[in-house]
Order: sequence, then structure tokens, then C-alpha cells
Amino acid sequence: MLGEILDVLTAALGPTSTGSAQSHEQLFKEGRVLVFGGCVVGTRPYCRPEAAFLHLSLTALAFSPVREADVRARQLPVDGLETVEVRRWRTGDPAAVRRNWDVVECRDGESTVLIGCEPFYTKYVRQVLQPVGV
Repeated sequence: MLGEILDVLTAALGPTSTGSAQSHEQLFKEGRVLVFGGCVVGTRPYCRPEAAFLHLSLTALAFSPVREADVRARQLPVDGLETVEVRRWRTGDPAAVRRNWDVVECRDGESTVLIGCEPFYTKYVRQVLQPVGV
């Protein structure tokens, strides 16, 4: 029981060691939600231009102004998003994208959507955006 509580706390607080990274990987594979600082910038329904928290699972991406899971978390559609590139912050990126973050640049039709987060979490964002079986 204590181990499960520590895993949940580790997921909420972010990576601090190799053990934490392994814990994040295990939680994600089990279908648990990872919560971390990030932003999503684009046209509606992706218009979340302030940095806050991303809630990510194997099948869903949500945005919330708070770390805790609550009714304010807004699920974002990921089915139509195609990853164009994963890159570091660039001059000219929106203010919500922090300089030390990676940016997953996506397309939804003709619209550009940017998902910014710490580099550690980029692989999880990519997994959610990747079509099943790819």
C-alpha cells in the first residue's frame, strides 16, 4: 500500500531519479495518469495559451490549471493530431512555452498545435499522439 502511495506521489511530483523514471514508465504502462507542467497552444479546441498542467494517460491528454485531477481538467482531442516534429524551444514560440521545454509540434488539418513540456515527458506525449499499431 505504501509503495502505491509513493508511486502516485512520484507521478505527481515529477522525476527526481532513475527510480522515479522507472516508476513513471510503469505507471504509464498501467494506464495511470501522469501529471506534469505543460501547455497546449493552438486554435480551438486546443486554445490553452497559459502554462499549467497536462494530465496524460495512454489514451488521453487533458489540460488543467491545477495539478490535482478535478472537474476543471479539459480533455483535448488527440485523434486528429499528427506530430510534425519534436524540438526545443525557439525564439518566437508563444510565451506559455518555457525556454527549457521541448515542443511537440503537431498539425490538425491546416492548424498548428504546440504542446510544450519538460523533455522527460516528451516521450509520453508522443505515445499518446501516435496511432495504435505504429
